Amino acid sequence: MKVGLALVLVALGLCGRTATFSDDEIWTQFSGWVEQLKALPPGERVQFKNRFVKDMAAADVDEQEAGRRFERASVLRRASTDRERVCWNGAFKCGGGPDAPLQLLQKTVRSITPGRALDAGMGRGRNTIFLASLGWDVTGYDMAADALKVAQAAAEAARVKIQTMEARHDTFQFGESQWDLIVCSYCYMLLDDNQWPKLFLKALRPGGVVVFQSATGSRQTAAMQAERWKGFRLLRFADLDAGMVETDWVPSKTNPTGMLVARKE
Repeated sequence: MKVGLALVLVALGLCGRTATFSDDEIWTQFSGWVEQLKALPPGERVQFKNRFVKDMAAADVDEQEAGRRFERASVLRRASTDRERVCWNGAFKCGGGPDAPLQLLQKTVRSITPGRALDAGMGRGRNTIFLASLGWDVTGYDMAADALKVAQAAAEAARVKIQTMEARHDTFQFGESQWDLIVCSYCYMLLDDNQWPKLFLKALRPGGVVVFQSATGSRQTAAMQAERWKGFRLLRFADLDAGMVETDWVPSKTNPTGMLVARKE
C-alpha cells in the first residue's frame, strides 16, 4: 500500500475489511483519498472507481465494501459545491473525461479567425488546448483546482500556452466585450437556463460566437432557443435523443443532448 494512503487511513481509523461506515466516515475517507491521490500523466487514464477500490483493497478493505463506499460517496457529493469539487478533482486526476476536442467546436472554428476565447468549466482542458493549438488566446476556468493542474501539464506537453483560473460559473467574471468565442461543453450549464444568453451577449464582442453542447433533461425546439437567445443569430441547433451522440461524453448516451452555435449580431 502507498505510504501516503496508509497514513491517511490509519490516522482516520478507516482501515478494516468489512467495517460499516457512516456517511460522514465515508466522505472523510473518500475526500482524504482524493487529496493524496497523484494525478496521472497526460494521456493516461484509470477508471475513477477502479482506482479507489484498488487502493482500498491495498488498505485491507473488502472490494465489495470499497465499491459500496465509492457509490455512496457519489451520492454524498451532491450535498454541496465543495463536495462536487472534491469528486471532480479525483476524476480528473484519474484522467476522467474525453480527450478529443468537442466535434461541434472543431466544425465551428474552421471558419472563424482566431481571437480571444473562453472555455467555461474547462475540466482537463481538451477544448482549451485544441483552441490554443490553432492560435487562439484561450482562458479556461474550473472549480476543480486539480483539473487545472492536469490541464496545464497537458498544455506543456502539447507545447501550447493557456490561461487557467479556479472559479465557478457564479464567481467567474465574464466581463463586457471580452471574448470572440465562448465554449460551454458538458459543464453544468443548461440550454434552458435564461441567464446564459444575457450574460454571454454582454461578454462577447460583436460577431462573437457561442458553442454550447450538453446533456439535458428537458427537450427544446429551435423556436424556443431563438426566443431565448435574443441578440444572437442561431447558426446551428439540435435536440438529439439519448444515445445519438456516441463520440463524446458518457452523459449523452443516457440523456438527450442539446447543441447550439450562435453568433452575436
